[in-house]
Amino acid sequence: MGRRWPDVSAWFILTGEYPPACGGVGDYTAQLAAALAAAGDEVAVFHPPMRAPAPAARGVQATALPDRFGSASRRHLEHALSSAPVAPAILVQYVPQAFGMRGANLPFCRWLAALGRTGQDVRVMFHEPYGYFSWRPDHDAIALLQRVMAATLMRGTGRAYFSTSTWHRYLSRYAPDRRRPDTLPIPSGIPRVEDAAAVDALRRRFAPGGGPIVGHFGTYGDHVTRELRPALLALLHDDSRAIVLCIGASSTAFVDRLAASVPSASGRLHATGRLAPELTSVHLQACDVLVQPYPDGATTRRTSLMAGLLNGCAVVTTSGPLTEPIWEQTAAVRLAPAGNARAVAAAARSVLADSRERAALADRGFATYQSSFSLDRTIDILRSGARQAPAA
Repeated sequence: MGRRWPDVSAWFILTGEYPPACGGVGDYTAQLAAALAAAGDEVAVFHPPMRAPAPAARGVQATALPDRFGSASRRHLEHALSSAPVAPAILVQYVPQAFGMRGANLPFCRWLAALGRTGQDVRVMFHEPYGYFSWRPDHDAIALLQRVMAATLMRGTGRAYFSTSTWHRYLSRYAPDRRRPDTLPIPSGIPRVEDAAAVDALRRRFAPGGGPIVGHFGTYGDHVTRELRPALLALLHDDSRAIVLCIGASSTAFVDRLAASVPSASGRLHATGRLAPELTSVHLQACDVLVQPYPDGATTRRTSLMAGLLNGCAVVTTSGPLTEPIWEQTAAVRLAPAGNARAVAAAARSVLADSRERAALADRGFATYQSSFSLDRTIDILRSGARQAPAA
């Protein structure tokens, strides 16, 4: 049996990014910190220096460190730990590239492991484990060092969490005797807004003739649009009533390019651009099917996918090398092989053709989100009393 610590009531969250200038990990950290504070815990977030101050959040103290987790930051954190009235749990939002030294901050990982060996409750949430090897020797050296960093954290800290169960294949070898890490999926950053009138108004606006609305939500990076574009074009070709609604940042530029390639369908293509979270919710709910292809497959790290599930969308997505078993086990989404746009389009057509199955698919997706992916589940796991002590 590992050593047991009392239930946590205070947290030091260490993150390489934080709002207002951040990506998905920073947004997730802010969401998590606010939820822990709402549960009654004391929460302090430590992040690298930023040009703009972090937004105020009730119950969350955000502190800018003097550097990007270098020696000055470690001294600052040691002082904060020694001054804390209640011994906090340290929770690291780990992405190796986010902690400075070009993604090779081994001293920081060794410092965390040393704290863990003293009995400090140190936990690591692995958003990403390490970089891949490539043809560039300098990149390979960093990728190798990041494996050492991951091993140091897996062996030296008290508890590990993975954003996807797929990381077990990558990381469990480094600490085969430790307790199996919990998987903490990344929840939706978009809420579910209950406003049927607003949803109906959007459907009348975008599809006045009553045609099916095929949606996509994301940021429209090249890695996704390479599969999204041909799938949408196939759906437009096969159903002259189909409407495409692209939601999210950069959607306007994507739709403009799509319309230029098929001028005859330009009237059936719509983009929202970046929307407030509440508006994003009702736009998602206005879609009959959400088409979400990912080149490496659907995973529990995909917040755009999670937003669709929480908002009751019937989702068609892809199965790839990182896709976890839960998607087939729960039938929460309709899967097509990654890299096969025709299969994605065929799956979407099948969902659109059967209203009963479409509603059942949406219901399964929402139920799976609530039971397995929600932020409430994450908070329950983090605040549970059992902690495993690091290896001596």
